[in-house]
Amino acid sequence: MLEACNITYAHPGAAPLYRGFSLSVAPDERVAISAPSGFGKTTLCRLLAGYERPQKGEVLVDGEPLPKRGVCPVQMIWQHPETAVDPRMRMANTLAEAGEVPDRLLDDLGIRRTWLSRYPHELSGGELQRFCIARALAVRPRYLVADEISTMLDAVTQAQIWRFLVAETERQGIGLVLVSHSPALAERVATRVVRLDAEEATFPSSLS
Repeated sequence: MLEACNITYAHPGAAPLYRGFSLSVAPDERVAISAPSGFGKTTLCRLLAGYERPQKGEVLVDGEPLPKRGVCPVQMIWQHPETAVDPRMRMANTLAEAGEVPDRLLDDLGIRRTWLSRYPHELSGGELQRFCIARALAVRPRYLVADEISTMLDAVTQAQIWRFLVAETERQGIGLVLVSHSPALAERVATRVVRLDAEEATFPSSLS
């Protein structure tokens, strides 16, 4: 279970974005986070993945705090993949940061072997995002946090990526937290939607 337990967080000099906020995500869930701009959705993603620490409360995986060193069991996939990779490294080296990446994963994501020798600027946004997803999955996480990962992509690439993520998280028993400004996407992908400005809704996914 991934749990945000009674967390309080504020940016320096600002009012708290979260005060006593709690959330739990089971390994077999795909939870969409929905709220208008300014509600701190990306900040919540960073908290869940250990990039930020709450001033009060804690984030736990199976009852244990997130590690401060080593591989985190919660991996984050960012909205802008170009900011998540070293522009000086070829993509084969970027993947190698995560260890051995199974060929099956590359094939299922549609990653061509010719792309491995390229630099990030030589790939499209959709191609680069596929590498970021492969790298996150290669470390065998318990949970994935996906922050607006398909916003900048064309409709075909969006559908391919989300269809893959639904199938792969189900296959590996990985919990998924996703942020999207698209209610239609959230309803198609998620098993539950948490609206930070209202109540939460639960419904079956249509992409499983």
